[in-house]
Amino acid sequence: MIQIKEIADKSTWEKFNLTSANPTFLQSWAWGDFQNSLGRDVYRLGIYKDKNLVGISLLGEEKAKIASFLYCPGGLVLTNWSREFLNPWLSYVGEIAKEKNIVFLRIDPRILKDSDRALLKNLGFVAAPEYTQPQCTATIDLTKSEEELRHNLSDSTRYNINAGERKGVKVREGRQDEIGIFLNLLKETAERKTLILPKEASYHANQFDRLAKEGLMRLFIAETGSQALSATLLVSYAGTVYYLHAANSLQQKDLRASYSLVWNIILEAKKAGNKRFDFWGIAPSADPKHSWAGVTNFKLSFGAERVCYDTPFDLPYKTSYQISKLVEIWRKPLRKILRFGG
Repeated sequence: MIQIKEIADKSTWEKFNLTSANPTFLQSWAWGDFQNSLGRDVYRLGIYKDKNLVGISLLGEEKAKIASFLYCPGGLVLTNWSREFLNPWLSYVGEIAKEKNIVFLRIDPRILKDSDRALLKNLGFVAAPEYTQPQCTATIDLTKSEEELRHNLSDSTRYNINAGERKGVKVREGRQDEIGIFLNLLKETAERKTLILPKEASYHANQFDRLAKEGLMRLFIAETGSQALSATLLVSYAGTVYYLHAANSLQQKDLRASYSLVWNIILEAKKAGNKRFDFWGIAPSADPKHSWAGVTNFKLSFGAERVCYDTPFDLPYKTSYQISKLVEIWRKPLRKILRFGG
């Protein structure tokens, strides 16, 4: 017998997610708390078979002028993809959608088998018109020795790291009350690159506050003297460290402080026992005209390898889904969004 129930126990949720095949912080309990702090309704649903937990799904309501939708970032998380589990889950979620006047459901499991994709299509899902999370990322295997990691750096990156150290660039972990340093650099970066920041003014500060308290997020700063030149917010979850948000200043740009920053946090991630470093977002190809070409070359220069994921899937509930889909397709070439965390 299959039952769908809301999970109220954090340890039950985290144990299942952390021991799943592809655990992600986007389905963590803390990420749900953060989404809730933004004023979004959050649902933590468990799929039970004969009282055994076989699946979880963190769902958040995304409100938009064109169409409000339910979003399951990095999930569902299932022991296996089957109609036996999905049909009752879809029925339960459908009732939520009806109550909340939701236009469509979007799931984003990232890694699927051909049979899983076929099942979703048979259940009425269609490929989403856009990636909500980055389509591709770049990862580094932290089980390699420090010597191997250094060897895999490009010549120019190795030079920039060494030059930064010689010229006095220091990297340190920031305190909880120093989030303002990152926010100031972020504002400068956004203005310089005409990036669109999240509509919630306190998005990053709130994210740092919530996730840092749970031990998931850390702030690192590269500086010379007392001047901050580069900063990043890292997320650590299930043996992977994510380079989630980064910001830089053009002041003393000849020091290339971001190279020293990234190299130091890679070493810090390895020292802490993590298995993988995830740069969280690069271009899907080496196309020099892609808007992310510069940042992609930067990330790959650290010896990272490109990894690309499945498209998200949408389940339309209303005919107005087609309008929202067209709007999303139209906006796609114009999007330069600094936030990749949902």
